[in-house]
Amino acid sequence: MERSMQRAPKGQPLQKAPPPARSRWSIPTFAGRQLREKFKTGRAAATAAGTTLLVLSTFISTVALAPAANAAELVTVSLTFDDAHLNQVAAADYMNSKGLKGTFYVPSGYLNSDSSHMNTAQALALQTAGNEIGGHSVTHADLAFADTGEVTRQICNDRTSLTGLGFRVTSFAYPYASSTPAIENIANTCGYNSARGLGDIASHIAGSETFPLAETMPPADPFLTKAPDQADSTWTLQNLKDLTLKAEPGGGWIQYTFHHIGVATEPLSVTTENFRALIDFLAAEQSAGRVIVKTVDQVIGGAVKTNGAGPQPPAPLTSGNLIRNPGFETAGPIAGDAPACWVPGGYGINTYTYSTVAAAHTGTAAQQLVMSSYQSGNAKILPPLDTGQCTPTVTPGQRYTMSGWYNSTAQTQFELYYRLGTGNWQYWTSSPFFASSASFTQVSYTSPPVPAGATAMSMSLTLVSTGTLVTDDYSLTKAVLDPGAFQPMTPVRLLDTRTSGGPVAPRGTVSFQVGGASGIPASVAAVTFNLTVTNPTSNGFVTAYASGTTRPNASNLNYDTGQTVPNSVTVPVGADGKVTLYSESAGTANLIADVSGYYAAGTAVANGSFKAVAPARFLDTRNTGTPVAPKGTVSFQVGGNSGIPAGVSAVTFNLTVANSTSNGVVTAFASGTSVPTASNLNYDRGQIVPNRVTVPVGADGKVSLYNDSAGTAHLIADVSGYYLAGIVSLPGMFQAITPNRFLDTRSGNPVGANGTISVQVGSVGGVPATASATIFNLTVANPTRNGFVTAYPSGASLPNASNVNYAAGQIVPNSVTVPLGADGKVNLTNSSTGTTHLIADVSGYFL
Repeated sequence: MERSMQRAPKGQPLQKAPPPARSRWSIPTFAGRQLREKFKTGRAAATAAGTTLLVLSTFISTVALAPAANAAELVTVSLTFDDAHLNQVAAADYMNSKGLKGTFYVPSGYLNSDSSHMNTAQALALQTAGNEIGGHSVTHADLAFADTGEVTRQICNDRTSLTGLGFRVTSFAYPYASSTPAIENIANTCGYNSARGLGDIASHIAGSETFPLAETMPPADPFLTKAPDQADSTWTLQNLKDLTLKAEPGGGWIQYTFHHIGVATEPLSVTTENFRALIDFLAAEQSAGRVIVKTVDQVIGGAVKTNGAGPQPPAPLTSGNLIRNPGFETAGPIAGDAPACWVPGGYGINTYTYSTVAAAHTGTAAQQLVMSSYQSGNAKILPPLDTGQCTPTVTPGQRYTMSGWYNSTAQTQFELYYRLGTGNWQYWTSSPFFASSASFTQVSYTSPPVPAGATAMSMSLTLVSTGTLVTDDYSLTKAVLDPGAFQPMTPVRLLDTRTSGGPVAPRGTVSFQVGGASGIPASVAAVTFNLTVTNPTSNGFVTAYASGTTRPNASNLNYDTGQTVPNSVTVPVGADGKVTLYSESAGTANLIADVSGYYAAGTAVANGSFKAVAPARFLDTRNTGTPVAPKGTVSFQVGGNSGIPAGVSAVTFNLTVANSTSNGVVTAFASGTSVPTASNLNYDRGQIVPNRVTVPVGADGKVSLYNDSAGTAHLIADVSGYYLAGIVSLPGMFQAITPNRFLDTRSGNPVGANGTISVQVGSVGGVPATASATIFNLTVANPTRNGFVTAYPSGASLPNASNVNYAAGQIVPNSVTVPLGADGKVNLTNSSTGTTHLIADVSGYFL
């Protein structure tokens, strides 16, 4: 009991300490976890200790000693590795160089999950080299806490997924060695030939002295094969060798179980030196004829069986409270243990217990955590990280509001996880801390937008220090955005006249549905989209406005014959949920609209909320006859003008340059401040070029425009909305910042053909890690071929959308509004056979 090593309690893998907000969480490990075997002995317990390894005598109280193996047998040794950790690849290389092969138990949800786990190609290479790939459940779930359907999905679907990737899969290992006769039967029906337990063969671990020295050959129960405890950082080289040496006189089968090799920060790791020394020892013993090293499949034998299939998960809850058993009133599958659809979990070095108590907020049950010692990490009771039995289904881009009632002698906070696909669970983020409370108190937290690709989430209040935490009556609902709040979404194409409806006629209009489309609420105040014109048969311009309203005297995009030109648009949405596009031209043109977010309907009153207005012209230097001089500045009034309040934080407008006498750059900035190192619009002599601008407003209510050119140019500004001033604290609200250059590849290498680069926005330049989306001006420079650039959140698949279209040699800008990935990054993909430089000037972010 002296060893202060964290073990994961029943039902939850040991999680690594959550990383800084917005960075990606590694798939959890289960350092030091030992099965208590209450499922086999009938011992029911309602607590889970959180630090020291339990002595094996507490695990297996009714195991009968196996008969001695035939002394004439060689000891058979199997080297097994759990959880697909990347550091196992180098270990396998050394092992294979000595002629030894191993069995690698791979949870299919862990493959390709992050940089610390194997990808499919690496695992296939292990198999090609003669090693075995086995199953380990989809999400590394504690199967004893799951119902029959979830257990079947975890075991069968794991094998199906691995088989579909090209693996020959016959062996299984129970995560945490957690099994029951019913679970063992499911492993059989799913097509496995064997399944490994842990902790029931003698080792140096106190309490295991009376256990058999080896598993019998063949094993008495192939679906619960016996193995020594898993190796960890406390094991010496002699401890490792002794498993084989002590078994040699009697023969039998020894299965070594490893997790990490050579990772000093992982409790479940052995040093590289000890591992290689063990491999050298086993190779020598095999050469001497005292042992034989085989994979588990070679030991068990048998044909590859047909895959079983798991049932579909229960239909998800789609409205109201998405949490199943939110008040803990329904008992779980293990009598006296965690309630249905809840499991304990934790990480770090600490000691805690969990139990169901009657002192509830409502009903007859609440969950109590008691942390008796603490060095690091946390503990919690949360919905299991499963394939669909319990965890709520979520929608990427949607925010969710969670609440819970608690009393506590220490501070607490929500901790959030999300699932990619059906098996890849990731740490997401944590809420601010809530103070201790002597009586039941309700707290709530609204999440950032669900990351791209996420399909489910889990969350709970946690205990992060010594003390007692009692929780009850959880709720998780789709967040209701405050009026004027922005809801970002991975760009989605809502209009493309090339594939539907045909080109817009001369001086014609086309409308497209926003409200009620692609998960957007039926009623929204405004929408942000990238508008692209392509294949125009004459020059012209496009005006976007709310359907059912009078077309304004404004423009959003100007084009010449044959051009493909993009521009970002933020515009009110009509009462029918539509936006109308008018093409002022003597010819036809195809129009494309890629939506990246919308603003919630209602009267905007919160700080940072957006108020859309019908586009109106606030500046047109052509009316005065005086263009902006070379290196000159012109300002226009926003605050207090045309119904806009005097105090606003930022404004959105379409900026157009016309009749320029030289090439140049325009930079927009708050009046009264210095010209920033940023740009909003690049132009050539004589061009008419538009670009949407979102920029802070000066203390005098004005915005300034600087013409960095050797020639003059006329400038036009059509305002479509503004943001209310004040300290921003609510989700979806906008905080303007002085335009700041976050990316300029001209200082290094251009983006390659069909290449992707990532821009860190969250946690940089005053943008918080909790930001959900950003606005930046994206400029393409020096492209060597035609192409287009797409901006989208890191971690998402490349959408069918574009932000900037360009021709070889052009300098083209466009404003981008895009969600941030869970790591705070935005991806920029260059769809082109040539290279190009990219420049990104950030002007604000959304919480």
